[in-house]
Amino acid sequence: MAAVSSVPHSVSQKAREEIPKSKVLVVGAGGIGCEVLKNLALSGFQDIEIIDLDTIDVSNLNRQFLFRKEHVGKPKAVVARESILSFNPDIKVKAYHDSVTSQDYGVNFFKRFNLVLNALDNRAARNHVNRMCLAADVPLIESGTSGYSGQVELIKKGVTQCYECQPKPPQKTFPGCTIRNTPSEPVHCIVWAKHLFNQLFGEDDPDQNVSPDTEDPEAKGEGEEHTETETGNVKRTSTHQWAQEIDYDPAQLFDKFFKTDIEYLLKMENLWKTRKPPVPLSWSEAASHGGDASNGDDSDIKTHDMKVWPISKCAKIFSETVSTLKKELQGKSFLVWDKDDKPGMDFVTACANIRAHIFSIQNKSRFEIKCKL
Repeated sequence: MAAVSSVPHSVSQKAREEIPKSKVLVVGAGGIGCEVLKNLALSGFQDIEIIDLDTIDVSNLNRQFLFRKEHVGKPKAVVARESILSFNPDIKVKAYHDSVTSQDYGVNFFKRFNLVLNALDNRAARNHVNRMCLAADVPLIESGTSGYSGQVELIKKGVTQCYECQPKPPQKTFPGCTIRNTPSEPVHCIVWAKHLFNQLFGEDDPDQNVSPDTEDPEAKGEGEEHTETETGNVKRTSTHQWAQEIDYDPAQLFDKFFKTDIEYLLKMENLWKTRKPPVPLSWSEAASHGGDASNGDDSDIKTHDMKVWPISKCAKIFSETVSTLKKELQGKSFLVWDKDDKPGMDFVTACANIRAHIFSIQNKSRFEIKCKL
């Protein structure tokens, strides 16, 4: 008896003929990617490739149904391939545990496909795939979510507008002076820490400055004018450039952001008339701060993700992740922030909690911080 086709009968005859012959690329194996991959595998597509840089995190398990607890720490693309083949072992699935923005995935790579489906959660990578598909003249189905809103659109060169043709609504922001000078909530410290990641390792963005904001109107007395000559001990060169000059020395970076900058903030006396002033923290003080720096086995999910790290552990992880991210940056112009990238997420968690401690704000677990990003 002839095998029954899995191609839906609801599509046109031409589409039913093309689907089994089409080669499809899915970029991203997260929440949207898992659903897309499952649907492709059960809809008659025979040749699928997946690319995703991330590894599976415990916070993914509530919505990314291709993964289980035993998969935590493994590459999403690889595990997604294995799960999809369990649905339909007769199809061809190839996985790449890599960044789609790598030079290995240029125009010629995209020309191999009949269709590309984007399932990404960061704008820089989506822009890149959009440009590659336009250059390769390959149709792109672009999808994404923001909060409770979702969007999907077909992008075809010469037929539709592209992903970058219309300005995207800005992500939720906070006043710069609040983030840089007077944080009062954990989310303010989390945003500051993410900005710090981008200032040190990411693409330069002047709107994400992490140094004290001397233009803060609240910092001036009534009728006072801003004085350009007041620079204190704060470096006014590019943060990225300065970090390179000191070879990303963790102790110097720590003292700059958590001691020197805080001491400079304290000189803005008007800010602290009705607020509790921050307490500068040096590298040596943090390293010897109360609490166990090891704080259990980092491979244990409950310990690493669910418990609030003591400041000594935050300092230790700050040092370790700076060294790791410095190595990852070698040979690249910048790193792209991704909350599922372990070194980047650990860096933000450590920095957010150190800053929160300085401003007497409640510290949060890695899991809680990740949910805010």
